[in-house]
Amino acid sequence: MNDIVRTFRAPDPRSALDAVKAALGREAVILETREIGGLLGRPEIEVTAMRSLDAPPPPVDTAAAARKEETGVMAEVTALRKVVDELRSRMSSPAGVPEGLLREAEGGSALSGEAVPPEAVQLARKLGRRGVETRLAEELVEEALRAVRRLPGASLEETVRTLVSRRLNAAHPPWEKPEKRRVVALVGPTGVGKTTTVAKIAARALLESRLRVGLITVDTYRIGASEHLGRYGEIMGLKTQVARDVPSLLAAVARAADNDLLLIDTAGRSDLESIAAQVAMLRALPDVEMHLCLSAAAGAREIAAAARRHRELGVHRLIFTKLDEADGPGSILSAVAALPRPISCSTNGQRVPDDLQAPGGPFLIDQVVGPRAKETAWTKQSR
Repeated sequence: MNDIVRTFRAPDPRSALDAVKAALGREAVILETREIGGLLGRPEIEVTAMRSLDAPPPPVDTAAAARKEETGVMAEVTALRKVVDELRSRMSSPAGVPEGLLREAEGGSALSGEAVPPEAVQLARKLGRRGVETRLAEELVEEALRAVRRLPGASLEETVRTLVSRRLNAAHPPWEKPEKRRVVALVGPTGVGKTTTVAKIAARALLESRLRVGLITVDTYRIGASEHLGRYGEIMGLKTQVARDVPSLLAAVARAADNDLLLIDTAGRSDLESIAAQVAMLRALPDVEMHLCLSAAAGAREIAAAARRHRELGVHRLIFTKLDEADGPGSILSAVAALPRPISCSTNGQRVPDDLQAPGGPFLIDQVVGPRAKETAWTKQSR
């Protein structure tokens, strides 16, 4: 029997962890937990664990130990190295168990002295696979665990979904009928889809809310940028104005005084100096709303950095784009953590105006946590 790595099965998480500790000691390291089918279809918990490298070895027969040292010590060392390398690989992988939860699974939760249930570890790993940073995944699952322990019978995943919903604070979509005229400027890095998003919002405002919409572009940096928005405007029967500085921007806004919604497209900016200059130009408009567009496909580190660069510049709302291109759409939580602003909308494709989502509801929550699992007959009966 391999006394380095062992696999245990039990009807519930507590029994599985008790078996691990009894066989490998209290310092055993949990490598993996999963739910499997058991007797008569009832689920069981399977835990794979290894003995801690710092733990004292189990008592052995002296003569047997001597014989083992003479014949098999090198094989055991090789096996141990492979296990350690695999463990390191798992811990460095985005799909690995978050470090904090792993420590709790090893020796008991710091929250209440209880071992972390395998469901919590699995959920944290799921969030990691969906692009949520390890630190944020830990925070969510730990907060959910505290809530569930106060309310026995509550669902851990549903509690996490509620917590995610609170972080993804929803604002009124730009295309809803306003009480007074709205001037909305979309800002953000290059290539996040600002121009297409402007077109989607304009089309939705025309078709759904029957608003009078005006378009302005201050993107005179890219070749053909104004023509790009102009083509969208022609299709929708909207006039597109071009502004190159503050005086021409003020004049364009004044000419569009009868519009219910005025949308301003801007050039992509990533360095702080260019961002500040563009924001200063927009602030010449007293009632302008600045909506920061961030691509969900950029990854957690990049999306958080872009949010931080705009943190002190008066951004009012967030717009998440390219959710359809994101391998880890849960990265949007990193943007909200860096720049806690309400979300005005999100996009998930190139179709105008179809691939545009209002905030609120399950869409963004599903992007972070994943769609709800379909209930099975056994699940419904077990309630």
